[in-house]
Amino acid sequence: MTDLNPQLNATPPADEAPRRGASAQYTVSSGTGAEAAMRQAMDPANQSLGEALRLSYRVLQVAILALVVVFLFSGFQTVQEGQTGVKTFFGRIVGAPGDEQVSPGLQPFWPYPVGEIVLLPQKDAVELNGEFWPRFKQGMTTVDQAAAATTPEDPIRPGLDGSLITADGDLAHVRIAAEYTVEDAVRTLDQFQPDALREIVRHALARGMVQTAAQFTLQELLENRDGPEQALRQRAQATLDSMKSGVKLGVVTIPEKIAPLAIRNTFSRVQEARENGKLALEQAQQEANGTLVGMAGADYAQILDLVQRYETELTRGDLAAADAVMQELGTRLEGATNVGQTSAIIARAQAYRTSVRATLGKEVGRLNGLAPSFRENPQQLVRKLWLDAVRQVLSSPTAEMLAAPDAGGPVRINIESSNEVMQARRQSEVQRRKMEAMGGNSVNFQLGSRQITIDEPGRRLDRSAQKGFGRD
Repeated sequence: MTDLNPQLNATPPADEAPRRGASAQYTVSSGTGAEAAMRQAMDPANQSLGEALRLSYRVLQVAILALVVVFLFSGFQTVQEGQTGVKTFFGRIVGAPGDEQVSPGLQPFWPYPVGEIVLLPQKDAVELNGEFWPRFKQGMTTVDQAAAATTPEDPIRPGLDGSLITADGDLAHVRIAAEYTVEDAVRTLDQFQPDALREIVRHALARGMVQTAAQFTLQELLENRDGPEQALRQRAQATLDSMKSGVKLGVVTIPEKIAPLAIRNTFSRVQEARENGKLALEQAQQEANGTLVGMAGADYAQILDLVQRYETELTRGDLAAADAVMQELGTRLEGATNVGQTSAIIARAQAYRTSVRATLGKEVGRLNGLAPSFRENPQQLVRKLWLDAVRQVLSSPTAEMLAAPDAGGPVRINIESSNEVMQARRQSEVQRRKMEAMGGNSVNFQLGSRQITIDEPGRRLDRSAQKGFGRD
C-alpha cells in the first residue's frame, strides 16, 4: 500500500498543539490492471463524444455546402418581358461583342458582388407637367378657372411658374409627354445609372423644348400641332445621341399649350376671330370654285389662264398675239368639251345668231323690194307703211277700240276689258316669259359697266377678233 499523503503521518512541530489522530487512510494499489480498467470505463464516453463531434462536423459541412450552392444560385435571375440589361463581372460589362444585352428568360450568372445582372425597362414614358407650366392659385384646378382669376397685374413668378420664351419674345406654357425605348442597353448602362435614365430623358426633352420654343412665334406654337412636336423630338433626340445614351425617342406630344394666363382670354378671342376669318375665306374659295366649275367646267383653270394671257397681250399692245389667244380661247369654248354653263350660253348665242340672220334676211329682202317705191314717192310709201302698222296693231287679239262721244264738256269713262281680251293678254304674257326662261330673244351681249374700262384690257365679243373693245 502506498501512502497518498505522507504529511499526514509526520510528527508535528514542537510548538504546535497536538492534533487528533487520523481516523481513516485511503490507499490505491497501482498496477497495469487498474489503468486498463480506467480506460475501459472511459471508452463509452469518449466514443459518444467523438460521434457527436463527427456528426456536428458533417452537419457543418452540409450547411456550408448548402450555403455555397445558395450563394452560387443567387446569381440566377429571371429577365421579364419588356426588360433589358447587361451582365457585369466585378463592375465590368461582359459578353460577346454585339451580344452583351440579356434576353428575356432565366439568366445564370455569378452572384453579387462578384457578378450582377443590371436591368432596366426597355420601354418607358415620361411627362413634364411642371417645368413649363404655371402654378395655379389655391383652389384653382382648371386652366379656365386660373385664367379667370388672373389679371394683367399678376406677374409670372420665376422659380414657381414655368414658362418658355418664343421667337417673337412672348411667353408660353406647355406640358410634354414622351415615350422612349432603350435600343442599346450597353451604351445606356455604360453612361448612366439605371435610376438616372428617366431624369436624363426629362432633361433632354426640357432642353429641346426651350430650343423649339425659340424657333416658333407664340401664334405658331399654339396653332401649329405637328411642327413643334417634330422639332422637339428631333432636338431632344440629338441631345440624347450626343451623350451616347442608347435611347430612342418614340411618340413625343405637347398635349397642352397655352398663352400666359393674364392674356389667355384676350388671345383666345384673337385666335377665334382669326379662325373665323380662315373659315370664311375657305367658304368663299369653295363658292368661287363652285361658280367657276359651274361656268367653265372642271378645267376652268386653263380657260382662266387663256383669259389672263389675252389681257396681258392687250396690256403689252401686241394685238397679233392677243388675236391668237382669242382664237384659241374661242376654239376651246366652242369645242366639244363641256365647259359648264358657258357651253349653254354659247349654244344660245349661236341659235340667236341663226335666228337673227334669218330674220334680217327677210327684212333685207323686204327693204330691197320697197327701195324703188321709196325713191319714186317716199311720202306715199311712208304713209302706206304707217297704215299697215296701225292695221297690224288694231288687228291684234289684245287690242281694244274705244269711241268717245264728241261732247263739249269733260267726259268720264270707266273702261273694262272683255274676258276674251284679258285671257289673250294673259296668254301672251305667259308666252313671253317662257321665251325669256328658254333664253330666246332676251339674250343681251352688251358690255356691262364693270367690263368697260379705259386704256386697259377688256373683252371682245367678236369671234373673228376683228372688231370690239380693245381695237383702235
